[in-house]
Amino acid sequence: MASSRLRFFRLEKGSWRLEARTTAMILLALTLFGLLSWLCLTQASKVSTARYRLWEKRVEKERLQRENAELLAEIVELLSVSHLEDRALRLGYVSPEERRYLGIPDYPGGVSGGGLAAGPRMDESAIVGLEEPTGLPPASGGLGGVSVKQWWEKMISQFVAWARTQP
Repeated sequence: MASSRLRFFRLEKGSWRLEARTTAMILLALTLFGLLSWLCLTQASKVSTARYRLWEKRVEKERLQRENAELLAEIVELLSVSHLEDRALRLGYVSPEERRYLGIPDYPGGVSGGGLAAGPRMDESAIVGLEEPTGLPPASGGLGGVSVKQWWEKMISQFVAWARTQP
């Protein structure tokens, strides 16, 4: 009886044993399953983080668009003609009705002497180039026998002479 009991314990003991090869295969399968699970969780985490950042950027874009619209409305309000005119007057500009002309010395047919002259105090017909916004004589032949090219060369030479005297 003693030997049959020993054999029973051995059989019981042996029945729970696994072969080394089977154990290695199970451990390999569990390791691969764990690695695959870890990779899937890592990828899911990255995707959810990217989606959250995308959502944050969309919210920020909408906020910036609202802010831009508010600023644009404020700019339009500030650009009203009456507001711009008031601001220009505060900065020292004159109203558009008060014209001022600059007399150019030695300008062919122009007003001699220099300086600013207000429109009402000065004969506007004496200003050469009143119709021309550039202040140059008309291109059709010039005034007083002086062509535009000669007048321009004289102005350039005066400027060069002035620039050389400056430190």
